[in-house]
Amino acid sequence: MASLAEVSAGPRPRYVARTVQRWVWGAIVLAAVGAITLGPILVVVEGSFETPGTWPKVLFESKAAREALGYSLLFALRAPFAALIGFFIAWLLIRIPIPGRGLIEFMFWIAFFLPLIPMTLGWTLLLDAHNGLLNELIKSWFPFVTESPFDVHSIGGIFWVHMTASSVPVLIILLGPAIRQLDAVVEEAGRVCGSGALQVFRRITLPLLIPAIVTGTLLGFIRGLEAFEVEQLLGAPAKIFVYTTHVYALVNWEPPRFAEAMALSTLVLFLLLILALIYQRYTLGHSYATVTGTSMSLRQFTVGRWRWAIAAVLFLIVIVIVVVPMAFLVLGSMMKLFGMFEVKDPYTLAHWRLVLSDPAFLPSLRNTIVLGLGAAALGVALYAILAYVIARTKVATRGLSDFLAWLPWCVPGILLGVGLLALVLANPLLTPLYGSIALLIVAVTIAQLPLGVSMMKTSIHQIGIELEHASQVCGAGRPRTFVRIVLPLMKPMLISLFVLVAIAAIRDVATVLLIAQPKSLPLSVLMLEYATNGNTEPAAVVGIVTAALVIAIAVAARSFGLQIGRAR
Repeated sequence: MASLAEVSAGPRPRYVARTVQRWVWGAIVLAAVGAITLGPILVVVEGSFETPGTWPKVLFESKAAREALGYSLLFALRAPFAALIGFFIAWLLIRIPIPGRGLIEFMFWIAFFLPLIPMTLGWTLLLDAHNGLLNELIKSWFPFVTESPFDVHSIGGIFWVHMTASSVPVLIILLGPAIRQLDAVVEEAGRVCGSGALQVFRRITLPLLIPAIVTGTLLGFIRGLEAFEVEQLLGAPAKIFVYTTHVYALVNWEPPRFAEAMALSTLVLFLLLILALIYQRYTLGHSYATVTGTSMSLRQFTVGRWRWAIAAVLFLIVIVIVVVPMAFLVLGSMMKLFGMFEVKDPYTLAHWRLVLSDPAFLPSLRNTIVLGLGAAALGVALYAILAYVIARTKVATRGLSDFLAWLPWCVPGILLGVGLLALVLANPLLTPLYGSIALLIVAVTIAQLPLGVSMMKTSIHQIGIELEHASQVCGAGRPRTFVRIVLPLMKPMLISLFVLVAIAAIRDVATVLLIAQPKSLPLSVLMLEYATNGNTEPAAVVGIVTAALVIAIAVAARSFGLQIGRAR
């Protein structure tokens, strides 16, 4: 009896030990993720209450804060329109055999990668109310037109630049995979019943992909609230301020008004969290399965000669949103006075010589390369480890860790910059990071955490668990299995994510703006400083260099086999 009791009691200590181990590792992972995601946010929330009377001032007394929030919400409303346009274009590229669709999709990827400041400067040269080339041509062709029909420094101008340079290309890229995973059998059933392509699109395809469209709309709305560069360049001259530009102005006030900036940031954060919870509740109650256990069809629609007309329209869209602003940006960088076409001998290379000889240019270029490579390397390693812990292990609190990893989606870049700045200045242990390129790398890594972990989890779920079980049966522990089995199988995703994070780091302005110092200044912030100080021509030069760097990375990635803009 005693021996039987000993045998029956034997497994329980091992069970208890495993349970304790799960909770210990869970606490470690939760603390690590919470430190990098919740830390800056909690500092912002706490800082908003430090000065008495800050919240009543922001909520009831500050007209500027209310107007900034109103404009932010107004501009964020472009998200549903961009989602529908982006979805329709992505559907045409994937479901219709369009000539040159690989090139068209690649150009949308280029538009997705290009920094916003250069594109904004290109549109300014074309649509400025005082000397924009398109306005001047219209007034010269039509004598009865006495005032400029377009003004880029306006609400409509800001909408236009965002829709063409950011919102629509981003949603084309995001919604493309959802359309590719839609089994064409359901569309073929509609065609068998006599419906045309447009009717099938309206009655079958669109309803099935509503969750993807809602996701894209929510993401677009969040990104709309955190937009900064376009509003700073186009809105400030017209006295149009949004949440991010108002926070930037408060932080740069003399003396800085940190409490008001943090209170306003906390208010926006709560709004974004409410939206995120509403979205999660919506997705839990709706299911639209489009990939089933049966064979999957990817057959495209046949539209005959109309495919040439569709291709022509899409090529025209690509020319308008990519080629035209970039061409005018190059033109503006070689003008004596930006936008002054009527002066004698308007073109010069003096601005190129000025920028290339600027003592800040080469350090900024070096900082940009270090920032891109550093954020990509640190991010890929961090995202892969965290995604594996969440997707494959049984550590406790992994669900909460997953939520915290997703949290930066709700943190606008300017708010993250404010939080990190306050955290570094308030903690003596972190003060040495102030003004360093390492702090910029950490900021970008945190900003891209939700995207990185989400993509890594998708890749890990595609790897059969039996491969890891076989490795563990052969005596390999979980860390060795992760390094020797999982990471090699994830190589395509690792490379793709490395490229995406590197490009995000190069083009990011809002996240690094408040924490960059002269010794860590990247090209994106240098370009913004040139532009906001009235040195538009040098800003155009830096914009061309930055855009060329991004395009070179995208082309190199595509040449090495990454699925960027390839027809599939």
